[in-house]
Amino acid sequence: MNSSEIIPSSKFHIIRSMIAVIIGTLILRAAASIMGQNIQFYFNAIHEAALNPQHPLHQMVGANNVYPISYTLGGIIIASFYIAELLGALLLGAWSDRIGRKLFIIFGPLFGAIAVLITSVTTVIPLLVLTRLLEGLSTASNAPATLGYIAETTSENEKMRIQVVGFYEVATIGGMALGFSVGGWLWQNYGQAAFFAGIPLTSPAFAINALVYGLSLLILWLGIKEVRERVHPAQQTNTIKETLKKYWKILSNPKVAGFAPAWIAINGVIGVWSNLFARILTDKHGINNQLLSGLFNNSQAGNIMSVYSLLFILGIIIWSVFFTGMRRNTAMLIGTGGLFASCLLLFAINHQTSIDSPWIMPLAVLMVIAIMVQSGFTPAALAHLADITEDYTHDRGAIMGLYSVFFGVGQFFGSSLGGIFVDGMGADGMILFISLLGFLAAGLLIYLRRLEHQHQIIK
Repeated sequence: MNSSEIIPSSKFHIIRSMIAVIIGTLILRAAASIMGQNIQFYFNAIHEAALNPQHPLHQMVGANNVYPISYTLGGIIIASFYIAELLGALLLGAWSDRIGRKLFIIFGPLFGAIAVLITSVTTVIPLLVLTRLLEGLSTASNAPATLGYIAETTSENEKMRIQVVGFYEVATIGGMALGFSVGGWLWQNYGQAAFFAGIPLTSPAFAINALVYGLSLLILWLGIKEVRERVHPAQQTNTIKETLKKYWKILSNPKVAGFAPAWIAINGVIGVWSNLFARILTDKHGINNQLLSGLFNNSQAGNIMSVYSLLFILGIIIWSVFFTGMRRNTAMLIGTGGLFASCLLLFAINHQTSIDSPWIMPLAVLMVIAIMVQSGFTPAALAHLADITEDYTHDRGAIMGLYSVFFGVGQFFGSSLGGIFVDGMGADGMILFISLLGFLAAGLLIYLRRLEHQHQIIK
């Protein structure tokens, strides 16, 4: 039987598959988070090796293969991830509707494992870019197929949809939190260049991370049963032309076009946080008069990023349980307000005289609240996309592929442009750039809200 005709034989198979999807996603995001954080530490190591001939990495690969890495260069290398994610999600999300989603879901950890293994043996920029492209394909393959699967299983239950989307976000961000903490520990203990079984590893931490990807692959492969809505044969087209026409139609939908720029801006914020902040916290060559610059070691920085992610999860849980009836646009606006508060508080923390300052604790407590408030944006935006799939029931993977598209575009610009701000102003530059993105998102959401109101009056 063709995979596109398979219908779940029992509720048990759906529950088992959903559990596998959530757990597999948790571990996959942890692996991706370990990679994303450790590549920042890796840039610091390569930079330090270029300045110090006695550095173990310098001695292993030679002077010609270590070089200074600015935040701008590092941001551009990291941002290549999102090029692959953006282009890959457009095609792979649509193909998952036709071929079957399980194949594309398990491609995610497979591509990721290959990427980290390559990274563990090289410092060459073109190869590092290649590994980021593979990581981008990992997300581009897995995320749209997974979200399309979730949209199918909740197509007749609005309350379940919100809850499952919330669990998916908890798994995604929880995996990131776990990855930040594990990644910091891995780099602290296994980040230094060393030989293993006679193989020169520029960083054993990356090779160890391949095992995490492998665990995710095993869970997704064995746990998921293909679940498909019946599709008319006339709708089963795989050509690039038809795929692009379909996306143009989807992007022309006012529900999509209206909020896409705001979500791109918010994802730019996420790009700065996740791809630059850990390096700032551990950069011993950063700006001296800013508290956050180089204040922590790798393990501590990982734990800080982990705590931030856990607080974000707690916020999503609160939003998912108590504010399910709130208008999507309102929730996104409130989340943006929390972002502004976070920027102000982070700026104040960055300009304290020391970590023992009496203002650190009250500022940190307020920061906790602000993080949980800003977390309301993501589940509201995802629920908005899931709502749109009801107009395209046979193209859920394509619609949810837009999640990766918007994520990729936002993080590409956030990572690449954010590095310029950090090179010029340190942590303050990061805060300024995030604030500018927040103002852009807020303005676009207010404009969208007015358009929706006018549309309701016309009706």
